[in-house]
Amino acid sequence: MKSVVQAPAPLRAHRPGLVLPSPPVTVADLDKIVHDAARVEILDGLLVARPWPTPLRARVTDRLRTLLTDTATSGAQVFTSVQVELSPRCLLVPDIAVVAVGDPARRRIAETPFAVVEIADASTRRYDRTLKLDLYREFRIPVCWLVDPDSATIEAFELVGADYVPAGVVRGDDRLVATRPFPVTVTPAALIDPPED
Repeated sequence: MKSVVQAPAPLRAHRPGLVLPSPPVTVADLDKIVHDAARVEILDGLLVARPWPTPLRARVTDRLRTLLTDTATSGAQVFTSVQVELSPRCLLVPDIAVVAVGDPARRRIAETPFAVVEIADASTRRYDRTLKLDLYREFRIPVCWLVDPDSATIEAFELVGADYVPAGVVRGDDRLVATRPFPVTVTPAALIDPPED
């Protein structure tokens, strides 16, 4: 009879872990814990750990950040994954944020961004389009773009009064010609196409 050898389970000390405070959570609570292993956001006191981006989402984010950085007007900086503290119980991490010039090494801002961009994938699409878009509107962020690499679509919204109104929807090789937060032209297909070898 042959014996079966089972591999030992990994030690708990080697498993990534994150101890989270009980809701409602504040930004101050989050600052007391280490959260390097996850992208953590706080929505009205509820803690949300977001997944890391897919390779496609990362490529689109990097290309759009480069384009926005190259066209940014004086007084604007473009960041990826910067924490935006909207209130003591609301901390969001847009994929891209256009903010006022300041310390280029900062990882958190408390001032209202000029614009935010969310790059969707299957795990974040509904979350970005509903909860986050609603909070961006509530906290009066002037411009929000939703980019969907799967459908090669960019939807631009601008704050008018208390609501976001569509400022443009483009797909594939169509061009979004935006004037806010500064003049820039974006083609979804150019963000999504595979890199040349």
